[in-house]
Amino acid sequence: MIGVSGVHGMARTGRRWGAALLLLAALVGCATLDEGGGRETLIWPPPPDQPRYVWEAVFQTAKDVEIPKEDKEKSALEKALENNSEAKKIFKKPVRVASINGRTFVTDSMSKAVHVFDAQRRRYYRFGTRREGTLEQPLGIAVDHQGQVYVVDAGRKRVVVYDPLGLWIRFIGDKSGLERPGGIAVTPHGDRIYVTENGRIDTEQHALWIFDKEGRVVRKIGHRGTGDGEFNYPTDVALGPDGRVFVLDAGNFRVQIFDREGKFLAKWGKVGRGLGQFARPRALTVDRDSHVYVVDGSFVNVQVFNDAGQLLMPMGERGQVDGPGQFSSPFGIAADETGRIYIVDQWLGKVEVLRKLSEEEGQAMQAGKRPDKAAPPPEQKP
Repeated sequence: MIGVSGVHGMARTGRRWGAALLLLAALVGCATLDEGGGRETLIWPPPPDQPRYVWEAVFQTAKDVEIPKEDKEKSALEKALENNSEAKKIFKKPVRVASINGRTFVTDSMSKAVHVFDAQRRRYYRFGTRREGTLEQPLGIAVDHQGQVYVVDAGRKRVVVYDPLGLWIRFIGDKSGLERPGGIAVTPHGDRIYVTENGRIDTEQHALWIFDKEGRVVRKIGHRGTGDGEFNYPTDVALGPDGRVFVLDAGNFRVQIFDREGKFLAKWGKVGRGLGQFARPRALTVDRDSHVYVVDGSFVNVQVFNDAGQLLMPMGERGQVDGPGQFSSPFGIAADETGRIYIVDQWLGKVEVLRKLSEEEGQAMQAGKRPDKAAPPPEQKP
């Protein structure tokens, strides 16, 4: 257990994974499962433990989701671009990611836009570059269950809300006093919006803001400090399935947990180079099983914890060249409703997709069998 404070009975499914899994995952990292025919599947953790995650996809270019055109349908420009690998790359400086109903949204602070990979409709598009919805420095991003997209625009010190296709709806926080907004999370119905503010080194404005659906300030929590409910560069925020609010208090090398209205509940984590510790935490997310994923730029991986702060396993490793499960500068992370995990690598310009395996799938893989093909993301609402 890692420095858990104020947490009693919060650990759930993660405890059963066992110490053997933790040790082996830490020492070996991942493994490949031979599917035959020269195909391999990347899994975590490695044998002999039961696999829990499988590498599924990567988003780097529009072709990763779009239906290929026949050569005769392609313009001369499209054919020329196909011969230029640099032209195929979409991202300039990806920052954060969110995904729901088969749509994956990625903020790009250098492109000043949001990239969208629509897996259901097999198309790529982008928004945030027109009229009221123009972005200056997009960072954090979240999506509610109606498909509305909430983007932190740090350059203009506000949150911009769009519909699922990227059409501007409204602003939040533009008159609240936000100075350096970064991370964002939103409740399923959009009635609470949580925004982290990582103030400058010479200010006290390191806080968590709570807004209602109309953009009114409900509460501002904390200032710079090390006590409960205080922060030092809070870089990200995520919601658990039960509504608890998880804040990555990066400068204090910990995760703080609050209830829906901002009441402090618990904290865990500490600085260090060992298992379950933090060196340069950058982002976090919480999945449907209350497992907490923390991206660490120094370890160049993702650490998976239960909600009480017990390390379950790390995933990913530093890579000299781009490849599945290889990272150079992991920067953002998100979990969707299907159990998929999306990891942004800023330097390599990609989003990797891992899928959380069911017990049956994991057991089949452990037995050396290939499980049934995973179900696709759910159908989108219009």
